[in-house]
Amino acid sequence: MAFSSPSSSGKGPIFVSGADGDKGLAIVQQLVQLPEKHSHLTRYPVSAGLADPNTARAKLLQAIGAKLVAFDIFNHPEAAVDALQGVAKLCLLIDPLSERMKRSNAFHYGKAFIDAAKQANVEHIIFLTPFSPLDPVPAALLDPTSYRSQFMKIESYLWSQFDNNRITILRYPGLLHQHLLVFRKYIAEHNAFPLPDKHHEITVESSNMLDIARATAFIAHSPTIRHSRNAYKITGPQLLTLQEVSERVLRGLQRDIAINLIDDIDTLKKILCDCVGNEDHVVFMLEMWGLQQQKVSGRRFEVTRDLEALTGQSGKTLNEYFEEDGVREAFATFPSVA
Repeated sequence: MAFSSPSSSGKGPIFVSGADGDKGLAIVQQLVQLPEKHSHLTRYPVSAGLADPNTARAKLLQAIGAKLVAFDIFNHPEAAVDALQGVAKLCLLIDPLSERMKRSNAFHYGKAFIDAAKQANVEHIIFLTPFSPLDPVPAALLDPTSYRSQFMKIESYLWSQFDNNRITILRYPGLLHQHLLVFRKYIAEHNAFPLPDKHHEITVESSNMLDIARATAFIAHSPTIRHSRNAYKITGPQLLTLQEVSERVLRGLQRDIAINLIDDIDTLKKILCDCVGNEDHVVFMLEMWGLQQQKVSGRRFEVTRDLEALTGQSGKTLNEYFEEDGVREAFATFPSVA
């Protein structure tokens, strides 16, 4: 397969960090496939950054057409400089649902890639984050070890190291449809959806992982100047309360609608830990859903059209997600979310 050399517009080879998680796989797949769907786009090599090149996920990335670049960013950050040589676009994906990522090392991971990108003279950084500095920060989330704090520190550090004409921020707030898989074990055992009694009317933004991946691919395959300096927010076309989410999940699974109201967030956390088996993963999802605090006064919830502006298509609804091939079957199995 022939690839083009970097262009003067900043288009060129693309590197995806954290490519061994579900988000990374989806992004790599969209990056590889987009030039196949749009003949006017130049095909550039796509590199998938990961720690272990021998996993089933790594083999799948390779089969898609990505170049595997394996190194330990925590113990050998200098390897990232070599990996980013000649790269035009870095999709800086920090996936807290990967096995090696924790609250304690998320910032160090992001900083190591930013430092390496600066040293390797990467033209364009596309930073994906579920959090926004515009959201008010309740006292419960001022803890510097929270995921929100880590992502805000990474974003701030990125702005301090690169000119804003080399940065694009892509936000994906709220609830990802694919994250609902963490409830599959509970639903199978109880034929109901668990919701904290005092929080079931909380509104959440939502989006689909494939929509996020498509938006990333369109940005990465565009000239740097087209999307630099911008912060996009990818949301689905609906705002839903948590109760409405749970009803749509059960309806999508063709089950009777039954809600189990539970006492508090700690009980929900225990339920999710039993399903997922990783407390840090659960903490991250609860932060994304806005359930780590009792009340978020002044929080802005919105449906944006950024996805449509970037890709020409609107986002998937939760109902449409359950119509996708394999989704209902996935809820019948119980591996941990990735």
